[in-house]
Amino acid sequence: MEVTIIRQKLHQYVDKGDEKLLKLLYAIAKEYTGDDDFEYEFSEEEIKLFEERRTKRLSGQSKTHTWQDAKAIITGKKSL
Repeated sequence: MEVTIIRQKLHQYVDKGDEKLLKLLYAIAKEYTGDDDFEYEFSEEEIKLFEERRTKRLSGQSKTHTWQDAKAIITGKKSL
């Protein structure tokens, strides 16, 4: 398929696309071009939660997992 035809088809998809498709295409284009305009900022509540989790981890109050355990949990071969 020629590049001009691909461009035309992509323009049609963009013109008719819903929000989900547009966000997906935007993310792909950003990744491809190397743009790094990270726009998300963590809220005070999220930062507080991160700090609480960090404190528990450093004090040994929270359980950690090996990569093998984490992979097994993610793939459903092991439960928490």
